[in-house]
Amino acid sequence: MKFEKKFVVFFLVVALAFVGMSFAKSYTLTLLQQDVSPYNEEEVAFLNYLTEGFKEETGIDLKIEPIAVPTGNYSEKVNLVLAGGTYPDIIWWRDDAELPYIDQGLLLDLSDYVNNSEVFQDNMPEWNKMRFENFPYLVAVTPLSLRIAVTRKEWLEESGINPVTVDDYYNLLKFYKENKSKYGLTITEDLSRLNWIFDAAFGVNQMWIQDENGKWVYSKVTDLEKEKLAFYAKLYAEGLLDTEFVTTNWQGMEDKFYSGQVGMVVGTAGTVMDLYQKRFWDRDIDTELVPLTPPVGVSGKAGFTAANLDKEPRGYCITATCKNPDIAFKFLEFMASDKGQYLDRLGMPGREYNIKDGEIVLTSRGEGWWPRFFENPNWEAPIELYGKPAKEAISIVNELFEADNYFLMPQEYATKWDEMNNLYKEYSMKIVLGEYSIDKFDEMTEKWYKAGGTLYTDLANDYFNK
Repeated sequence: MKFEKKFVVFFLVVALAFVGMSFAKSYTLTLLQQDVSPYNEEEVAFLNYLTEGFKEETGIDLKIEPIAVPTGNYSEKVNLVLAGGTYPDIIWWRDDAELPYIDQGLLLDLSDYVNNSEVFQDNMPEWNKMRFENFPYLVAVTPLSLRIAVTRKEWLEESGINPVTVDDYYNLLKFYKENKSKYGLTITEDLSRLNWIFDAAFGVNQMWIQDENGKWVYSKVTDLEKEKLAFYAKLYAEGLLDTEFVTTNWQGMEDKFYSGQVGMVVGTAGTVMDLYQKRFWDRDIDTELVPLTPPVGVSGKAGFTAANLDKEPRGYCITATCKNPDIAFKFLEFMASDKGQYLDRLGMPGREYNIKDGEIVLTSRGEGWWPRFFENPNWEAPIELYGKPAKEAISIVNELFEADNYFLMPQEYATKWDEMNNLYKEYSMKIVLGEYSIDKFDEMTEKWYKAGGTLYTDLANDYFNK
């Protein structure tokens, strides 16, 4: 009789365990992200590796399915994916491509999730927290994503120039063109990369600056901006700036750098600097890359374009169509945790690194690895993850970081703001390309104020004077 009772109890335990296993739920989330393709077996393997770690940590069985992105400009191609009726659960955005979808209600407000997350509150740097507070639809954990000029050490030394002033930069680019390369430097499609290194030198690194009467004026319609554009036009006219930059994307920019067609580019401080370094070495080019401090200008000190903290320039959202937003957030939270950072920052064992005598040793592939989700600059890694170019670039941008005094045009004037921006873009590009003389800048300024600039300036002054 006792044996029968014990057998019945054992059977019930096994049966309940079997029932629990039968009804244990697994989840699938779709992900849209640049450079993460369902056709790349190595990327898919890495996502599976991350979800295995997620399951070990949380007990949740999860699969991440990447969505294919057509080749070309990522921000434009995201729109094609969405227009085709595909709505991924998690989307990585860049270049403000997400803004039209806010009004459509596609992106969830993540305030409650992030503000109540100990992981994010402990690991988000202050600039990420400030951006999230202003724009709670994108979440990111990143180093300061400022862009910095970088060049080859042996070319720099051969020039004999230590670039401190704008004139020094000009002379260095001229040396490159005349002695080493086809052009001094190249940029990508617009003037933003040039602005990162020259805005502060010309005194237009913040959105609003005060004139001699103490009135706040939009920096891009000032004489200081005019002087900067005249300098850019000079670089272009003399061939120191790549004459093909309008049609050059980031891949083309990098290729021109590696192939010696240019002596300088402007890239994101941090891991990107190490990637540039590795790609030179992969081409058997024995060089050392040197990030450059931006030139000293009217303020008497060096600086970059002030960092805009109104929103994340790049980050992750959870869409309103996601059936399991709690799980999606939990996964993003895991990627920001110490365990997630370990997996994401080091890559896969046996592929990006090996364990030898109890020590982590990166493979050649691991030396060029970059995290697919977050990069907490304060994470205490078990090994040094940054090479010399990355560490130097991070040190420079952290030292010279300055927040922008951004003032957002009220939404009811969005059409005016678009017109004003388009005026500036049209005239500034044509001035630099030599299609307009620099005198046309005054015409642009007049049109800018008529298109809404007077109203915008009044609103900004009311805002700052309060």
